Formats: sequence, C-alpha cells, structure tokens
Amino acid sequence: MAYPEIHHVSAPLRAAARAGGDADAVNLWAGQAYALARERPAAALVAELANETRAALAAASRRAGA
Repeated sequence: MAYPEIHHVSAPLRAAARAGGDADAVNLWAGQAYALARERPAAALVAELANETRAALAAASRRAGA
C-alpha cells in the first residue's frame, strides 16, 4: 500500500498514539537531513541557536558596514 492510502488506513492508529503520547507510533516528520540530528538537552540546542544567531547578525552587520 502506498501514500496516500496508507495515510488513511493508519489514521486511527496515529490518532490513538497521539492521544496516548506514544511518539513511537506517530509519524514525526524529519525531512531529508534527519541523520544530522543528535541527541542533546534542549538547553544546549537553544544555546547553540542563540550563538549562531548572534554570529549571523554580527556578520550581516559587518557586511552592511554598520
């Protein structure tokens, strides 16, 4: 069975999993770069994003001559 048929057939299973908080039985979209993800605390991810944002803003500011 292919998409979209499997989507409709499995809808009740996914709904029950969501209601029960079972992430193992819910489709969690990851995209093509899922292999680049690594397990780490949320605080570490937020800190990294903040650092990368500061660096990107500083670089943009330099390019703009500010």
